[in-house]
Amino acid sequence: MKQKTLWKDSFRAIKASKGRFLSLLFLMALGSFALVGLKVAGPNMEKTASHYLEEHQVMDLSILASHGFSDRDKQELASLKNARLEYASFVDGAFDHQRKAIRLYSMPQSLSQASLVKGDYPSKASDILLSEALSSRYRLGQIITISLKTKGLLKHRSYRVVGFAHSPEIWSKTNLGVSSAGDGNLYAYAYLHPSAFQQGHNLLRIRYDDLRGLNAFSTQYNERLLQHQAELDQILQDNGQERYEEMLNDLNRSLKDSKVKLEEQRTVLKASEDQLALLSGHALEQAQTQLKQGQEELAKKEASLLELAEKQRAAMIKPTYTSYSRSTLPGGEGYQTYATSTQSISHVGNIFPVVLYLVAALVTFTTMARYVDEERTNSGLLKAIGYSDWDITKKFLLYGALAALLGTGLGVLGGTYFLSRLISAILTDALTIGSTQLYFYWSYSVVAVLLALLSAVLTAYMVVRRELFLRPSQLLLPKPPSSGARIWLEHVSFIWRRLSFTYKVTFRNIFRYKQRMLMTVIGVAGSVALLFSGLGIQSSLANSLSYQFGKLTAYDMLVVEAPTAEAHDRQELAQYLKADQIASKKEIYYANLSLKIKDLDNKQTVSLISSDQSTLSPYFSLIGAADRKKLDLPSTGVLISKKLADYYQAHAGDQLELEASNGKRYQLRVSQVIDMTVGHYLFMSKSYYQQVFRDMEASPSYLVTTAKASPSAVKDVASQLLAMPAVQAVSQHSSIVATVTGIVASLDQVMTLLVLLSVLLALVILYHLTNINIAERVRELSTIRVLGFYDKEVTLYIYRETMLLSAVGILIGLWGGSYLHAYIMKVIANDSMSFGRTVDAYVYLVPVGAIVLLLIVLGYMVSYRLRKIDMLEALKSVD
Repeated sequence: MKQKTLWKDSFRAIKASKGRFLSLLFLMALGSFALVGLKVAGPNMEKTASHYLEEHQVMDLSILASHGFSDRDKQELASLKNARLEYASFVDGAFDHQRKAIRLYSMPQSLSQASLVKGDYPSKASDILLSEALSSRYRLGQIITISLKTKGLLKHRSYRVVGFAHSPEIWSKTNLGVSSAGDGNLYAYAYLHPSAFQQGHNLLRIRYDDLRGLNAFSTQYNERLLQHQAELDQILQDNGQERYEEMLNDLNRSLKDSKVKLEEQRTVLKASEDQLALLSGHALEQAQTQLKQGQEELAKKEASLLELAEKQRAAMIKPTYTSYSRSTLPGGEGYQTYATSTQSISHVGNIFPVVLYLVAALVTFTTMARYVDEERTNSGLLKAIGYSDWDITKKFLLYGALAALLGTGLGVLGGTYFLSRLISAILTDALTIGSTQLYFYWSYSVVAVLLALLSAVLTAYMVVRRELFLRPSQLLLPKPPSSGARIWLEHVSFIWRRLSFTYKVTFRNIFRYKQRMLMTVIGVAGSVALLFSGLGIQSSLANSLSYQFGKLTAYDMLVVEAPTAEAHDRQELAQYLKADQIASKKEIYYANLSLKIKDLDNKQTVSLISSDQSTLSPYFSLIGAADRKKLDLPSTGVLISKKLADYYQAHAGDQLELEASNGKRYQLRVSQVIDMTVGHYLFMSKSYYQQVFRDMEASPSYLVTTAKASPSAVKDVASQLLAMPAVQAVSQHSSIVATVTGIVASLDQVMTLLVLLSVLLALVILYHLTNINIAERVRELSTIRVLGFYDKEVTLYIYRETMLLSAVGILIGLWGGSYLHAYIMKVIANDSMSFGRTVDAYVYLVPVGAIVLLLIVLGYMVSYRLRKIDMLEALKSVD
């Protein structure tokens, strides 16, 4: 038989049902668009970041030494194998009338190389390379003056701006972390020539050879990094104590040398006293006066020396050596945000598009099956005139393959080069890393094509092969209607008797055409579930922020007192905290504990807060996670934040063992688990803290609220506090809020995209199902029009089924969406966050409203199309 005729018939069939064909194409395009776009966004960001880190040779680990590195430290660290080490200096200063903090680094040689944006690198001690964020405020050649809290660390105070750059270690444009200068929040950073520093090296960057080529966000990289960090911490474990003893010995040696000099002077005075016997008269009197003055002066020097030595010994702090990764390094908040966003979008990409594609595929599956049934008589005709079964099968395979391949091709290209770019741009908008590079992933594209062919082509093949087992004479006859068995509702007589004729017909048709029923219910339920989860995530994120920063925590700043502060400095701080600009304060004891938790890639920082009072209200609201009751500090035991409790599977009354990053273990009793959305916390009484954490001294600290709540007022107070000798650090609550808000805002915008995709899916599915319903039942509809039904009655005759099935789909979708939402909320949070599940009423109302609105619009379209049906043509015999 001529294949040309068969091909003509195949394309004619596509043209005759172009509405169905385009609907299938759009379904496949939408499914693959979401699937590929969301799946490749995370890998694209990871590859871009890995390339950036490799290009700038960014360190893997760094060490900050509070008192600098001694020669002994450097000799010990030189034993690290397969690692490149580079020492540097840094210090925090302030500019803009000492209100804004700036971190000054010595210019890197090979590791963590600055990315020059404009100008040149520093070539002498008076040059400065500013962060690009300051390019709108300063120009090349301008002078910037920087003040330091501790004098003598830098050669100059004023520097000439020679260029602007990005730091490969500080990625955030808005949240650069905390600082010991200015108002406590780091505002900018800069690079100086190494010769500008008068202090020794206090920063060490390390880059390991065995981590090269690994994805910086992969489990393999993080596991190896933790091993290296553990080795590093082990090497430096005793260095602080050794350095302290060395400093103490130096002090004692200096004191001994001074005492020797004093003793020499005392010997001279003694010799002078012996010579007084040779003098007489006025000379004796004058010599005695001078001797007395010398003895008094010597006594004063000795007392002053002892007093100074005592002060120096009291002010001496044990040096610390702290190791950091890229995300925990001071200023690494941007890297942490990037890693969290990448992780979150990868988790969403594993769930959301899969559900969306599954719904689209199921609708496609049933549509192709119904299309084969609709073409039954044409298949019989082709078989009767001599075409083989394979020839006839090719017609349907072509139909499904064209719709699947064209739709998938458009979806793959759109997802790869548009959706993934849009998502990445949203997530990296506040970061300096630049545009995300786009990569084509054959694996995801092949999967999308295979799924499309499975949904459209395989279905058609299976159904048409089943039909072609029949003889041509059977195929040329209309398919016998399904048996008119009684539906279950008819057995409920007290309901069935009260139904009108049209409703009885509606219910019978619903249960008669089960495939159509399932397709409508599944399509609407899937769309509603996706809508609910997308809107629910937005609502839950907003509610979590409001709950954490509006109810659980309500302070403006945490002020940490310097442990070596002198009495008069502490008195100055106490007087300031009673001033008019301070609304209220509460004294607490504060410490940080770094924990190693099984199955987590990074160390977790836990805030230890203790008080000798029973309540921390209103600064912290301690609310039980189980019963939502307010709690006081227990006399024994700890209140543990929920996320931390989940890691240890701890409950009230349990004994808990914590392993610190330095290997020390602490045993404590869990009194209650409390709500805390952001961060890990342990709250306890001061006496219980001293009982458990004997070797960790907690700093006296203050939770402070300012009289004026404006950001500028809070910053002014923070600047004044940090300028005091008695203040070691100030942590503004707004910096924590800014970090979390940045992450949540990015996820919120991505969810908006997914909500729009869900609405589009609902539109395509309902339009598609409505078109098929009309095409399949045109003879039935023409018959009831001939029987005298009005236009409205004809429309409702068919559309009432869609509305009832959509109502069922909405209910199922809301139920399924609640589970989908809860699961996504669980996986998108990072290691230190725990988002709530509560949603606002609009999360339920919007999906229902969207489907109802679509049904109303499509109802008018259906009514219009039904009025245009040619009844005579439709009622012609098909025999």
